[in-house]
Amino acid sequence: MSDVSPRFLVLTDLLLGAVYADDRLEGGEEEAVRGYLLEIIGGDELPIELEARIANFEPGDFDLDASVSEFVEDPATSKRKLLELVAAVFDADGEVDFDEDDYIRSLADALGMDPEEYEDLVIEYDVEEPRSLIEVVVSVPPPVPKK
Repeated sequence: MSDVSPRFLVLTDLLLGAVYADDRLEGGEEEAVRGYLLEIIGGDELPIELEARIANFEPGDFDLDASVSEFVEDPATSKRKLLELVAAVFDADGEVDFDEDDYIRSLADALGMDPEEYEDLVIEYDVEEPRSLIEVVVSVPPPVPKK
C-alpha cells in the first residue's frame, strides 16, 4: 500500500506537464519539481512512488483535463497556489515561453478560474490598433504629383 496520497501523484503529473509544456526538458525544471514536492511533503527525499512517477512520466500520455479533476473543487486560493507553483517550475529554466504561458492558461481554465484570478502570472499581449500597425509595416508613399 502506498503512503503517498493520490493527490500528490496527480500534483506531480501536473508539475511534470508544466516541465514538458514547451516540449523539452531544460534547466533545472525537473529538479525544481522535486524540490517543491519535498517542500510540500517534508523530509530529505521523495517517496519512491513520486520518484517513479517522475522517472516514468510520458509527456505524450499526459491528460491535463483528467489530472486537474482532483483540484477542481478546491477553493480559489488553493487553485491560485497551484498556478503559482506551476509558474515557479517554469521559472526554473530562466526562459519566458509562450507554450508555458498557454499551459498556465489551460490549467486555469480547466480549474474553472476567471482570468482576473491569474492575470499576473501570464504574458499580457498588448496589440495596437490594426491600422497603426499597418502604417508602420507598410508605409504608403504620398501620391505622385500631377504634371
